[in-house]
Amino acid sequence: MTIASRWYAWTFGIFVMAMAVPAPGADPAEDVRLGNDLEVRALRPGYWLHVSKDGQGTPANGMIVRTPRGLLLVDTGWTEGQTERLVAWGERAVGAFFVQAIVTHSHGDRTGGIPALTRRGIPVAALDLTIDKLRGTVERLPRPLLTVAAPVRPDVLGFEAFYPGAGHAADNIVVWFPAPKILFGGCLVKSEAATDLGNTADADLASWPRAVKAVLDRYPTAALVVPGHGAVGTTAALTHTIDLLTRPSSRP
Repeated sequence: MTIASRWYAWTFGIFVMAMAVPAPGADPAEDVRLGNDLEVRALRPGYWLHVSKDGQGTPANGMIVRTPRGLLLVDTGWTEGQTERLVAWGERAVGAFFVQAIVTHSHGDRTGGIPALTRRGIPVAALDLTIDKLRGTVERLPRPLLTVAAPVRPDVLGFEAFYPGAGHAADNIVVWFPAPKILFGGCLVKSEAATDLGNTADADLASWPRAVKAVLDRYPTAALVVPGHGAVGTTAALTHTIDLLTRPSSRP
């Protein structure tokens, strides 16, 4: 091989590697639509809300977070296709790879995209009870993030996961981001505009108020609270959820 051909091969190899790695840049701050059924909205620098819709148009919230080690996905979209689009957007727009995903309980609005993450080699983590509930429904189960017996998990990626007890589902967890004071309440928490409790098929109505109160007591300084469905709010979403649960007219 001549010197010129060696130089060309070396240069081409560097070019290919550069193309394969997302280019870092400023975090996108504008909302973006990734189809009629999927949006990404900026919450804080490095923190985004993703909103996916099912076939009936029901929106569900999740998050994308830039961490020092890469991107974190909190809950998948309803579908594999939506989740593929979220991952592609993160790699392209944020310029980083996804290093972990968390699912906050076993329902399809949280876990529907797990197969898409598995195909891409993105590790998924969950409460041990969620893992048990997903047995037989996904090819590769999530790894344990925390357990019912040890319900608090501070993570090196900069978040804390907390299992406050049963509520909307037996296995619902919340995720706390202390730096921006963002609490991802998931479906344990109703939006401030909610007028009812929504889907209670798997709910523990007796335990649910205590679980929300435990979250409120643990994270009283939350500036933003992200419910599983509906608009992002404040800790008023937690007190409103307790009110809905204790108000007879809102119970199913």
